[in-house]
Amino acid sequence: MDTTAPGPGVASCPQCGTPAPLPIHYGYPEPEHIRAALRGEIALGGVVHHPDPPQFECRDDDCGYTFTP
Repeated sequence: MDTTAPGPGVASCPQCGTPAPLPIHYGYPEPEHIRAALRGEIALGGVVHHPDPPQFECRDDDCGYTFTP
């Protein structure tokens, strides 16, 4: 599972400019997802059903902006 790369064309948060936003994992987290989140490699999006969920979250705690490129 490669969760460290933010994806093509996503180099920074569009809100604050912090580099390397976190990919968001949706659904019930498996132990590997929890470990990755604790290491700061992904964000956990929960089990909420949303018609167009954001794909990334800013890694800056003061910003926390979620977005889809």
